[in-house]
Amino acid sequence: MVSDLIDSYPDTFAVIQHHIQDGYQTNWGNDRADYYTDYLLLPWFQYDGLFDAWPYYTYESKLITRQAVPTDLHVDIMVQEIRANTYEVIGQFCVEADGTGKMARLYAAQVLDNWPASPSYSRNTFKQAGETVDVELLPGLCAYWSWQFTLDADSQAQVEDVKFAVWAQEPLPLGPAEVYQAKMIAYPFSEPCPADVNTDGIVNIDDLFQVLGAWGTCDDCPEDVNDDGLVDIDDIFDILAAWGPCP
Repeated sequence: MVSDLIDSYPDTFAVIQHHIQDGYQTNWGNDRADYYTDYLLLPWFQYDGLFDAWPYYTYESKLITRQAVPTDLHVDIMVQEIRANTYEVIGQFCVEADGTGKMARLYAAQVLDNWPASPSYSRNTFKQAGETVDVELLPGLCAYWSWQFTLDADSQAQVEDVKFAVWAQEPLPLGPAEVYQAKMIAYPFSEPCPADVNTDGIVNIDDLFQVLGAWGTCDDCPEDVNDDGLVDIDDIFDILAAWGPCP
Protein backbone atom coordinates (compact mmCIF):
# COMPACT_ATOMS: atom_id res chain seq x y z
CA MET A 1 0.00 0.00 0.00
CA VAL A 2 2.77 2.46 0.90
CA SER A 3 4.50 1.69 -2.40
CA ASP A 4 1.31 2.62 -4.26
CA LEU A 5 1.05 5.87 -2.29
CA ILE A 6 4.64 6.81 -3.14
CA ASP A 7 3.82 6.37 -6.81
CA SER A 8 0.45 8.13 -6.52
CA TYR A 9 1.69 11.18 -4.58
CA PRO A 10 5.30 11.70 -5.76
CA ASP A 11 5.20 15.48 -5.15
CA THR A 12 3.44 15.56 -1.77
CA PHE A 13 4.32 12.30 0.00
CA ALA A 14 7.91 12.16 1.29
CA VAL A 15 8.77 8.74 2.73
CA ILE A 16 11.99 7.55 4.36
CA GLN A 17 12.12 3.86 5.25
CA HIS A 18 14.66 2.64 7.77
CA HIS A 19 15.22 -0.99 8.68
CA ILE A 20 15.34 -2.13 12.28
CA GLN A 21 16.88 -5.31 13.65
CA ASP A 22 18.00 -6.73 10.30
CA GLY A 23 21.05 -6.63 8.04
CA TYR A 24 20.16 -3.19 6.70
CA GLN A 25 19.73 -1.35 9.96
CA THR A 26 21.68 1.88 10.49
CA ASN A 27 22.61 3.94 13.51
CA TRP A 28 20.46 6.78 12.18
CA GLY A 29 17.45 4.49 11.80
CA ASN A 30 17.92 3.05 15.28
CA ASP A 31 18.20 6.56 16.71
CA ARG A 32 14.97 7.58 14.97
CA ALA A 33 13.23 4.51 16.36
CA ASP A 34 14.50 5.37 19.85
CA TYR A 35 13.31 8.94 19.34
CA TYR A 36 9.77 7.69 18.78
CA THR A 37 10.08 4.68 21.14
CA ASP A 38 8.10 2.55 18.71
CA TYR A 39 10.06 -0.71 18.83
CA LEU A 40 7.04 -2.67 20.09
CA LEU A 41 5.15 -2.29 16.82
CA LEU A 42 6.88 -3.45 13.64
CA PRO A 43 6.55 -2.17 11.04
CA TRP A 44 5.27 1.31 11.89
CA PHE A 45 4.94 4.83 10.53
CA GLN A 46 5.94 8.13 12.01
CA TYR A 47 3.20 9.93 10.11
CA ASP A 48 4.25 13.51 9.44
CA GLY A 49 6.30 13.29 12.58
CA LEU A 50 3.42 11.85 14.61
CA PHE A 51 2.45 8.25 15.24
CA ASP A 52 -0.96 8.41 13.60
CA ALA A 53 -1.11 5.85 10.81
CA TRP A 54 -2.57 2.71 12.26
CA PRO A 55 -4.29 0.62 10.96
CA TYR A 56 -2.79 0.62 7.49
CA TYR A 57 -6.08 0.89 5.59
CA THR A 58 -6.70 4.35 7.10
CA TYR A 59 -3.39 5.74 5.92
CA GLU A 60 -4.42 7.22 2.57
CA SER A 61 -7.44 8.98 4.03
CA LYS A 62 -5.25 10.51 6.76
CA LEU A 63 -2.69 11.54 4.15
CA ILE A 64 -5.35 13.31 2.08
CA THR A 65 -6.73 15.02 5.19
CA ARG A 66 -3.27 16.17 6.21
CA GLN A 67 -2.51 17.57 2.77
CA ALA A 68 -5.53 19.84 3.06
CA VAL A 69 -4.19 21.51 6.23
CA PRO A 70 -2.64 24.92 5.36
CA THR A 71 0.92 25.71 6.39
CA ASP A 72 2.86 28.95 6.70
CA LEU A 73 6.22 27.23 6.10
CA HIS A 74 7.36 26.49 2.57
CA VAL A 75 10.31 24.21 1.91
CA ASP A 76 12.25 23.88 -1.32
CA ILE A 77 15.35 21.93 -2.26
CA MET A 78 18.04 22.12 -4.91
CA VAL A 79 20.63 19.46 -5.63
CA GLN A 80 23.74 19.90 -7.75
CA GLU A 81 26.68 17.59 -8.40
CA ILE A 82 29.82 19.37 -7.23
CA ARG A 83 32.21 16.55 -8.14
CA ALA A 84 31.91 12.92 -9.22
CA ASN A 85 29.24 11.19 -7.11
CA THR A 86 29.17 14.03 -4.56
CA TYR A 87 26.15 16.29 -4.33
CA GLU A 88 25.39 19.52 -2.54
CA VAL A 89 21.85 19.68 -1.17
CA ILE A 90 20.51 23.18 -0.46
CA GLY A 91 17.34 23.52 1.57
CA GLN A 92 15.24 26.68 1.63
CA PHE A 93 12.84 27.22 4.54
CA CYS A 94 10.55 30.26 4.25
CA VAL A 95 7.82 31.46 6.62
CA GLU A 96 5.04 33.55 5.11
CA ALA A 97 5.00 37.23 6.05
CA ASP A 98 1.83 36.78 8.09
CA GLY A 99 2.95 33.41 9.46
CA THR A 100 4.20 32.40 12.89
CA GLY A 101 7.85 32.37 13.88
CA LYS A 102 9.13 29.04 15.15
CA MET A 103 12.22 27.14 16.17
CA ALA A 104 12.91 24.23 13.84
CA ARG A 105 15.41 21.41 13.51
CA LEU A 106 16.54 21.08 9.89
CA TYR A 107 17.24 17.62 8.50
CA ALA A 108 18.60 16.27 5.22
CA ALA A 109 18.87 12.65 4.12
CA GLN A 110 19.66 10.55 1.08
CA VAL A 111 17.54 7.50 0.30
CA LEU A 112 17.71 4.79 -2.34
CA ASP A 113 14.41 3.66 -3.78
CA ASN A 114 13.71 0.00 -4.65
CA TRP A 115 16.63 -1.10 -2.47
CA PRO A 116 17.47 -3.64 -1.17
CA ALA A 117 15.92 -6.05 -3.67
CA SER A 118 14.76 -8.24 -0.82
CA PRO A 119 12.41 -7.65 0.91
CA SER A 120 10.37 -6.53 -2.08
CA TYR A 121 8.56 -3.78 -0.14
CA SER A 122 11.74 -1.71 0.27
CA ARG A 123 11.02 1.86 -0.93
CA ASN A 124 13.07 5.01 -0.29
CA THR A 125 15.42 3.15 2.04
CA PHE A 126 17.60 5.38 4.19
CA LYS A 127 21.23 5.62 3.16
CA GLN A 128 22.79 8.62 4.90
CA ALA A 129 21.92 11.83 6.73
CA GLY A 130 23.54 15.22 7.16
CA GLU A 131 24.12 16.98 10.44
CA THR A 132 21.01 18.56 11.94
CA VAL A 133 20.87 22.24 12.84
CA ASP A 134 18.40 24.19 14.98
CA VAL A 135 17.35 27.55 13.56
CA GLU A 136 14.80 30.22 14.31
CA LEU A 137 12.46 30.72 11.36
CA LEU A 138 10.99 34.23 11.25
CA PRO A 139 7.90 35.54 9.42
CA GLY A 140 8.65 36.98 5.99
CA LEU A 141 12.18 35.53 5.92
CA CYS A 142 13.90 32.46 4.50
CA ALA A 143 16.61 30.32 6.05
CA TYR A 144 19.04 28.35 3.88
CA TRP A 145 21.21 25.41 4.81
CA SER A 146 23.39 23.11 2.74
CA TRP A 147 24.70 19.58 3.13
CA GLN A 148 27.07 17.42 1.07
CA PHE A 149 26.51 13.75 0.29
CA THR A 150 28.84 11.30 -1.46
CA LEU A 151 26.98 8.33 -2.89
CA ASP A 152 28.02 4.86 -1.78
CA ALA A 153 28.53 1.96 -4.19
CA ASP A 154 24.89 0.82 -3.98
CA SER A 155 23.64 4.30 -4.84
CA GLN A 156 26.15 4.76 -7.67
CA ALA A 157 25.02 1.48 -9.22
CA GLN A 158 21.38 2.54 -8.94
CA VAL A 159 21.64 6.30 -9.33
CA GLU A 160 18.27 6.56 -11.08
CA ASP A 161 16.67 5.62 -7.73
CA VAL A 162 18.57 8.16 -5.62
CA LYS A 163 16.45 10.76 -3.80
CA PHE A 164 17.22 13.53 -1.33
CA ALA A 165 14.87 14.87 1.33
CA VAL A 166 14.96 17.91 3.61
CA TRP A 167 12.52 18.71 6.37
CA ALA A 168 11.93 21.07 9.28
CA GLN A 169 10.77 19.47 12.53
CA GLU A 170 9.83 20.66 15.98
CA PRO A 171 13.11 20.47 17.99
CA LEU A 172 11.97 18.29 20.89
CA PRO A 173 14.25 15.94 22.85
CA LEU A 174 11.82 13.04 22.34
CA GLY A 175 9.08 12.31 19.79
CA PRO A 176 6.47 12.69 18.65
CA ALA A 177 7.53 16.02 17.17
CA GLU A 178 5.59 17.86 14.49
CA VAL A 179 7.13 17.99 11.03
CA TYR A 180 6.36 21.51 9.83
CA GLN A 181 7.09 20.77 6.18
CA ALA A 182 9.25 18.53 3.98
CA LYS A 183 10.47 18.25 0.42
CA MET A 184 11.91 15.31 -1.54
CA ILE A 185 13.59 15.41 -4.95
CA ALA A 186 14.33 12.44 -7.20
CA TYR A 187 17.00 11.83 -9.81
CA PRO A 188 17.63 13.32 -12.34
CA PHE A 189 18.21 16.48 -10.32
CA SER A 190 17.63 19.80 -12.05
CA GLU A 191 20.70 21.69 -13.11
CA PRO A 192 21.38 25.12 -11.54
CA CYS A 193 19.49 27.80 -13.43
CA PRO A 194 21.56 30.08 -15.72
CA ALA A 195 20.60 33.17 -13.69
CA ASP A 196 22.33 31.64 -10.65
CA VAL A 197 25.65 33.02 -11.84
CA ASN A 198 27.64 32.05 -8.74
CA THR A 199 25.89 28.64 -8.45
CA ASP A 200 24.93 28.99 -4.79
CA GLY A 201 21.35 27.85 -5.40
CA ILE A 202 19.81 31.31 -5.11
CA VAL A 203 19.37 34.14 -7.62
CA ASN A 204 19.96 37.33 -5.64
CA ILE A 205 21.95 40.53 -5.37
CA ASP A 206 25.26 38.65 -5.49
CA ASP A 207 24.47 37.40 -8.99
CA LEU A 208 23.39 40.89 -10.04
CA PHE A 209 26.68 42.42 -8.85
CA GLN A 210 28.67 39.70 -10.58
CA VAL A 211 26.93 40.46 -13.88
CA LEU A 212 27.52 44.20 -13.49
CA GLY A 213 31.20 43.51 -12.88
CA ALA A 214 31.51 41.59 -16.16
CA TRP A 215 29.65 44.10 -18.32
CA GLY A 216 30.45 43.92 -22.04
CA THR A 217 31.50 41.20 -24.42
CA CYS A 218 32.47 37.79 -23.07
CA ASP A 219 33.26 34.33 -24.34
CA ASP A 220 31.35 31.55 -22.57
CA CYS A 221 31.27 33.38 -19.23
CA PRO A 222 28.60 32.57 -16.60
CA GLU A 223 27.59 36.24 -16.40
CA ASP A 224 26.25 35.96 -19.96
CA VAL A 225 22.99 34.50 -18.68
CA ASN A 226 21.26 34.31 -22.07
CA ASP A 227 24.43 33.06 -23.80
CA ASP A 228 24.45 35.68 -26.57
CA GLY A 229 28.12 36.64 -26.16
CA LEU A 230 27.34 39.91 -24.43
CA VAL A 231 26.72 40.83 -20.77
CA ASP A 232 24.12 43.58 -20.95
CA ILE A 233 20.69 44.68 -19.81
CA ASP A 234 19.06 41.53 -21.18
CA ASP A 235 21.03 39.46 -18.68
CA ILE A 236 19.90 41.78 -15.89
CA PHE A 237 16.29 41.21 -16.92
CA ASP A 238 16.84 37.43 -16.89
CA ILE A 239 18.24 37.61 -13.35
CA LEU A 240 15.33 39.71 -12.10
CA ALA A 241 12.84 37.30 -13.68
CA ALA A 242 14.46 34.32 -11.92
CA TRP A 243 14.91 36.06 -8.53
CA GLY A 244 14.84 33.64 -5.61
CA PRO A 245 15.78 29.96 -5.20
CA CYS A 246 16.63 28.03 -8.34
CA PRO A 247 13.95 25.53 -9.38
